[in-house]
Amino acid sequence: MNTGLNLFAEALVFVHGKSAESEAARHAVLCEKMGDFDTAATWRELQGAVRALSRSTACANRRAA
Repeated sequence: MNTGLNLFAEALVFVHGKSAESEAARHAVLCEKMGDFDTAATWRELQGAVRALSRSTACANRRAA
């Protein structure tokens, strides 16, 4: 099953390759600095989804992950 978060994680990996996880973390930090903790939590979830995707064989763009 592919949730919206997983689809977004795949897109992030497609665009940013190996730096996708750090890109998600960067966005989380920016949101936290602005006081938007709900969005920051979503970016942290996305960071975890990217991490899981890079270890998974289900990655749509395996070479980039």
